[in-house]
Parts: sequence; structure tokens; C-alpha cells
Amino acid sequence: MLELKNVTKAYPVRRRRKGWFHAGQGEQQAIKKVSLELRQGECLGLVGESGSGKSTLAQCILGLESLTSGEIWLDHQPIHNRRMRDIHLYRRIQLVAQDSASSLHPHMTIQDILMEPIRNYFPERKVRALDICLCLLESVGLEADSLGKYPTQLSGGQKQRVCIARALAVEPEIILFDESVANLDVTTQSSVLDMLKRMQLERQLSYLFITHDLQSTRTFCDRVAVMVQGEIVEIFKEWDEDCLQHEYTRMLFQTLVHPADRLPLHG
Repeated sequence: MLELKNVTKAYPVRRRRKGWFHAGQGEQQAIKKVSLELRQGECLGLVGESGSGKSTLAQCILGLESLTSGEIWLDHQPIHNRRMRDIHLYRRIQLVAQDSASSLHPHMTIQDILMEPIRNYFPERKVRALDICLCLLESVGLEADSLGKYPTQLSGGQKQRVCIARALAVEPEIILFDESVANLDVTTQSSVLDMLKRMQLERQLSYLFITHDLQSTRTFCDRVAVMVQGEIVEIFKEWDEDCLQHEYTRMLFQTLVHPADRLPLHG
């Protein structure tokens, strides 16, 4: 469905002057030759600490960042050189970001937020756009009266459900979740993950689930890729410590299996 081949992203870094000489420019690699495959109907977890390059990788997939080198293929079509104006291609990949509050326009009602992508991508559906919005709200577990509300009138979990409904409005095949449940409480997080799993099975969606929480990936993801300093160091399916190869993955697994072994907080 989605294939990444040796994807690399480097940013130029200007060095400081030293005396009369300028040290010139170097580069910092945020992503280093990442190769991944996302299969149809699969949920692939991407786990790593903050700053490891997970969000940058998502931006490269969406075309928001240009690649330094490498290739990205969507259903056997190269998309790494395509521009965002090819809306029919990029409609197939949607993003649900971490901060739902900043993702929703505060002066637009939920109805306007959901109708906007429908009008942009499916102008022939304008007549029944309201019915589509009601179906979208129902699919994510929100009441019909939410249509007339503004984002500031909703809770964090409800805002995140609206973001998911907006992504579904264009009928995507792949959804990227960038720390999308990180800011939710445990109960709401569990409810949202159950909803996402149900929608994945009903619509045969493919998910790239970006997170630093190994606990949520254990029950939600089919496979897990571990990212350290811009590199994929391990991809595993079985949650068996004896099968894990990389030291960082084994450390994550230990904190999951033995949470009491974590260092206590002081102060």
C-alpha cells in the first residue's frame, strides 16, 4: 500500500564563525535511510522517543517536507516528486495530529469544519453534505447536536473525534496518527482506540500509528517499528522479549513488562 525506500531528510546547519574564517554549512540528518512497508488493512506502529524523527517522517509522507534522498511509493505510484496540488492522490492519505485544538478553526462550527473537505474534494455531494456530516459524527461516536457547536465547546476527546471524522470525510485509504491520543486521559484514550480499530475493520483502512507509548501499540498495532535518532533499528510483530534484538527496544519492553522498575520521581 505504502512503501518507503531509503528515505533521508537532512536540514542545513550554519556553523559559527571562528576568527576571520567562516566554518561554512553542515547538515543534520533528521531521518537516515528509512525503509518501511505499510500493508493494506494493517496498523503499523512507529515508536520512538521525542526528537527521533517520527513526525518528520510523517511530513515527508504527506509531501509537507521534501526528501533529501529516497523514494515514497503509494500503491505502486511514486509520490516523492509530486506536488500537493495533485489532490486526488493526496486525498488517499490523511493526517490526525496530536493537538486537536490547534487543528480545528475556533471560529468555524463543526458542521462547517466537516463540510469543507466534502465541498473541496466532492463538489457533486454538496446537496447531501449535511447527511454525510451526520453519518461521520455517528461513526466517531458524537451526537448530531455537535454540528452547531464550536471547537471551544467540546472536550479534548470530542475534538479529537472531530479531527478523525474530518479525515474520514474524504474517504482516505491511509491515515497517519501523529501522537493523536497522547493528550487524552486513559479512559478516553481506550475508547478512541476501540473506535479506530472498529473503523479500520469496517473500511479496510491502513494506519501508521506514531507514538512514544509502547502500551497502546501492544493491543492496537499489528507490527511495530522502533525509531532511534532517525533510523529504524527494529521491526517486530511478536511481543516476546527473547525475539527483540536492539538494546533500546529491550529497554522499552522492560518498562512495559515491569513498570515498577522505573526510576521513582523525586521532588
